[in-house]
Amino acid sequence: MVADDQGREFVPPPTIVAERDKSERERLAICTDWSNHSTAWLMRHRLGLRAVLLDLMTGVEIKGDEAMIQALAEFSKRNASHVKGILNLTIPLSESPVWILGQFLWQLGLSTESRRPFLDGQRVRYYRLNTLDVEFIQKVLDYRLHQREDRESKRHQEQELQAAYAARMQSQYGVEQRGNDLYKNSPLHLCSPAPMPSSWPSTPPLNEDGSNNWEGMDTEPELSDSWWERVKYYARLAIERVEDGVDKVKELLSTLTSDERWGVMLEFEDIEPEKFGQLIAKAPDWVEWMA
Repeated sequence: MVADDQGREFVPPPTIVAERDKSERERLAICTDWSNHSTAWLMRHRLGLRAVLLDLMTGVEIKGDEAMIQALAEFSKRNASHVKGILNLTIPLSESPVWILGQFLWQLGLSTESRRPFLDGQRVRYYRLNTLDVEFIQKVLDYRLHQREDRESKRHQEQELQAAYAARMQSQYGVEQRGNDLYKNSPLHLCSPAPMPSSWPSTPPLNEDGSNNWEGMDTEPELSDSWWERVKYYARLAIERVEDGVDKVKELLSTLTSDERWGVMLEFEDIEPEKFGQLIAKAPDWVEWMA
């Protein structure tokens, strides 16, 4: 629980929900029709849906006359216009609590099944979650958790590689690795190609005899001509993969270092500006791939 300036307490959405809203607003800066996942989460929290789901997910059966089911239905009817505006669900005032609960479950990809045993000489209907839906939802949740952990692990690995690369450049050549900072405010598709970072290889001036051997320190192979050859090679592969879809290009770039990714995109834009335009039109958030 947190309190606002007036001392009123409210429950903030989970970090993952808030971050989803934040990333959507950063990715679609000129859009005003965002999904508002935090608002939807808060509405479901106010409905008491989380408490109901926790019971149902453990196999609890309901009849519809339970206090929390009744409270959910009454709150939904009192705030039908808000439920419609936020969750896009229409709540008729004449419907039963179980029917109303079913609408919220349906929106989450769940459904119920029922049985009618005898109770005190009468048949009473009991509802519980469809077991197949529960199994499927659990697999989806596990998969998403694994994906988040995998992305976080890759992010840490990338940071460690960049730090090691920067340290090596500093110790060997006395220059700092600028990496993504160079492009943070200047996406390639919005401006002309930016100058190379000082840590990238450059061609020395020619001697009078036409050679470029100044008898200086030899550059490591991966930081000289072979670096650009590698970049040009992967740029050609990226161009070929545009026809196969954005995910194929992203998959290819994920195997490269941050500097190599930027180099590939520079080369891509330079030799195939038309296809480069097609790529960024399909993936406006491509700059995020460079991190």
